[in-house]
Amino acid sequence: MSTILITDELQRVLNQAARQTSNTAPLMRTIRAQLLSQTQQNFRMQGRPKWPELSQVTIKNYERLGISTAGLLRRSDSLYNSIQTFSDATSATISAGGGNQSGAYAAIQQWGGMAGRGRKVKIPARPYIPIDINGYLQPEAETGINQVLMAHLRRSFR
Repeated sequence: MSTILITDELQRVLNQAARQTSNTAPLMRTIRAQLLSQTQQNFRMQGRPKWPELSQVTIKNYERLGISTAGLLRRSDSLYNSIQTFSDATSATISAGGGNQSGAYAAIQQWGGMAGRGRKVKIPARPYIPIDINGYLQPEAETGINQVLMAHLRRSFR
């Protein structure tokens, strides 16, 4: 979940816009699409900032098993395909780990942590959803959502 800090000036503008528009569902759908687009871009770019490389142990294991080391987090696309979005009149959310993809795998790739038998293997965070552990948007997502908000506000005052 992400938190956006709203300044007093922005709150004033939002209140005025709220009086002029009452249906925010289209705005939330657009924000939802922005979150999905930013997530897909993170996969294409191998992270923004760039994700940590695979460990030498992992690379050797992959080579032994005939598994490609190209495309971090895209070996089977199950994580990528597990991304889900939802929006209503007051919120937009994005998550991963549904369907055939486990929530534990999705979480450890996003946040990092210990995995494997006895939790002895340290997995570095490779954030693909554009929200950090403190709920802040990554800069590209923040810029994109701010552009969406400003366009919505401009339309509100026409």
